[in-house]
Amino acid sequence: MKKIIALLLAAVMVLGLAACGEKTPAANETTQAATGTDASEANTEAPATGKEIVYWSMWTEGEPQGTVIKEAAAAYEAATGVHVNIEWKGRDITTVLKAALDAGEKIDVFDDDFQRVSTQFAANALDLEEMAKAAGYDDFAVAALPTAVRGWAGKLVCIPYQPYTSGVFYVKSAFEAAGITEEPKTWDEFLDVCQKLKDAGYTPLAQDDAYTRYTFGFMLARMIGEEGVVELTNKGGWSNSAEAKQVAQMIVDLRSKGFLSDTAPDAYPNGENELGLGLAAMVVNASWVPGEITNNTQCDEVWGMFNFPAMTDKDADPTTVANIGAQGLAINSKSENPQEAFDFIMYLTSGEFDQEMALASNGIPADTRNEQWPEMIANVRDAFNAQTDVYEWNMGLNANGDIKEGLNDCITRLFAGSLDADSFVAAMDALY
Repeated sequence: MKKIIALLLAAVMVLGLAACGEKTPAANETTQAATGTDASEANTEAPATGKEIVYWSMWTEGEPQGTVIKEAAAAYEAATGVHVNIEWKGRDITTVLKAALDAGEKIDVFDDDFQRVSTQFAANALDLEEMAKAAGYDDFAVAALPTAVRGWAGKLVCIPYQPYTSGVFYVKSAFEAAGITEEPKTWDEFLDVCQKLKDAGYTPLAQDDAYTRYTFGFMLARMIGEEGVVELTNKGGWSNSAEAKQVAQMIVDLRSKGFLSDTAPDAYPNGENELGLGLAAMVVNASWVPGEITNNTQCDEVWGMFNFPAMTDKDADPTTVANIGAQGLAINSKSENPQEAFDFIMYLTSGEFDQEMALASNGIPADTRNEQWPEMIANVRDAFNAQTDVYEWNMGLNANGDIKEGLNDCITRLFAGSLDADSFVAAMDALY
């Protein structure tokens, strides 16, 4: 997919927190249901309407997101009289949802990765443009997210929520111990930081086997752009790509200089956990990683983050391009209660419950009026606000499913040190 361009995240993220105070209206009063009204201010329960919307959720009931969803559903029913029947499908929803929708099973609302909803499930999803316009949705949405949905589907087929961003996450105490006072912006500066961290007794960069394509993809996409990565992945010609060979050599150098752990790439999540254990200092990942590491290791670290550095002075993409993503809530095109379903989605993804979900899950608010970020990722905000364009997951390396396993194996062996740069590009070409 062509990259979504000119996404001025910073412009929308500086909006102030919208004032709350009115009672949340009934479901047929659409526009105000999307304004972030504080649902707790409904003084009396609305009479039952006899209406029910069925929501197939990608979460489990015990997850922080599930807890907030239950609260939002109960508050929505109290305010509107519309019951929300939640079926907790978990991450397996992807394997069962398409067949259920095609079979006409009663489903009003469903969610999954917002790109997957916008591509694989777009034909089953209702066009939300008119209801979103009536609700003023674009006025408070994180601009990159609905723009991405429209780019994939040609229209707004889902409401993104639980956004994440990506870059290099680091332990602040490690940087302080190494005397590092500025975050690196170029690859040469990044290597200088690695050397200082190594001298201070840290493994500079952790690397898990589940994210080798992620790190490699960032490096290559910086140099040739995501479209260039897609073309290379689809057509081959790795041996003829000076940039692909240069990235491979850079990874070889990371290992030879001792900037990677001897066991890298480790079995996930052993690599990232090295940050919480005080062994490593940095990891390339997304904004959920501080929470993962904290939960896995019970550490008490303060986290920093910077956008992935520039690789050369001739890069195709600036450092303000990153993998940004979210989950997406959609309405079944066959729903008999689409307005009620949309009102519930707005109830959940804006105002009080969006803020609560962000804080409960250490996530980024989807409503730009919600300015309170979880303490764990507070230092992500400046880098996130600076981002202007979006990479897909693995930055174009997922384009060719026919070579997926072989590509992953080659990149993993490169990080492990069993391939040099020449052997790597030759092994990649052998996949075609």
